[in-house]
Amino acid sequence: MASSLYVYLARLDKKGMKVIGALPFGQKVYATKVVDIEKLNLKPELSAKIAKEAYENRMMYELYLESADSFEDLKRSLRKRGYSSLPMSQFTGFELATSVNKNALVTESSTMLRRNSDTKR
Repeated sequence: MASSLYVYLARLDKKGMKVIGALPFGQKVYATKVVDIEKLNLKPELSAKIAKEAYENRMMYELYLESADSFEDLKRSLRKRGYSSLPMSQFTGFELATSVNKNALVTESSTMLRRNSDTKR
């Protein structure tokens, strides 16, 4: 069970990433590209901060959400997907308690085609 939902910007050329912050979250969430931040139903101040970061970096980065037990686990997941030049140390982003719209995330039970998914058909 993952303990944090990381909000990060992944470079389009897969040569790096920037972590914006982490939210406490109890479910496994696969890398979910966020197009509309409003669908996440976050607190307004948190949503505004994430939107600002995404807008300022829109030419080279895409916004993602993904759960991981630790920052090292997040980096391992990104490496498996072909990312390089990842930060060496823990991020300095925010950690706020908030709720997230689970319907906007890709979880184990929300897709049947994902490998190792609990849902089989």
